[in-house]
Amino acid sequence: RPFALARHLTRLSNSLGELKLANPMNDDAWSGIISEAIERSGEPVASAYLQVTRGVAARRDLVFPVDVKPTVLVMVYAVSSLSRTNLVPLRMITLDDYRWQRGHLKTISLVASGMLRNEALMRGADDAILLKDGLVTEATASNVFVAKAGVLVTPPKSNRMLHGITRDIVIELAKQQGLPIEEREITAAELADADEVMITSSGHEVYPVGMVDGRVVGNGQGGLMWQQLDRLFQACKASGLEG
Repeated sequence: RPFALARHLTRLSNSLGELKLANPMNDDAWSGIISEAIERSGEPVASAYLQVTRGVAARRDLVFPVDVKPTVLVMVYAVSSLSRTNLVPLRMITLDDYRWQRGHLKTISLVASGMLRNEALMRGADDAILLKDGLVTEATASNVFVAKAGVLVTPPKSNRMLHGITRDIVIELAKQQGLPIEEREITAAELADADEVMITSSGHEVYPVGMVDGRVVGNGQGGLMWQQLDRLFQACKASGLEG
């Protein structure tokens, strides 16, 4: 079954609205076609990806075409079930966030993110944590959390970052458990001094970071805060709830 589908469809609708792109389906229709794709795939553990484009225009132009039908793609592909006992913490570097200023929109314009991810790979890292004006925004395709002295911190929602579904669920689960959590800006210095660093996304779920810019974070493994958040998220996912 799809996890947190209602939240994903709400973000899809919001992104389409800001892009002035008509939503070709209501939530029931989206749920139906996604469920059909999952069933037809036959995959027990999978990721569902959907994409909407403006449609087929008569000519190449920057002006949005009128009276065209949006093109919809839904695909399902197998993913390995993430073992929570054999996770290898990520090695991250920091890079300047030079992407556009509407990062809260979920779009297929991922050239800059791809360039930044590949820059990290070429430097021997797994991914990059992005900084704008000395402040953490997010990683190339995930949100960032740090923990210091038992307090969990993540940047507040803004146009600089994608409003991650997993991020929101983790925040809600932390609050339900009474864990100290702050949504505020994280400076580069705070990132470098963090006891724990972790990322969240649909693909990575809640994932530990073991190194940032060559500095080992904590003991280089998933810390106590990550372990607790991961257990909460896995229980939430198994129950079919959405936080």
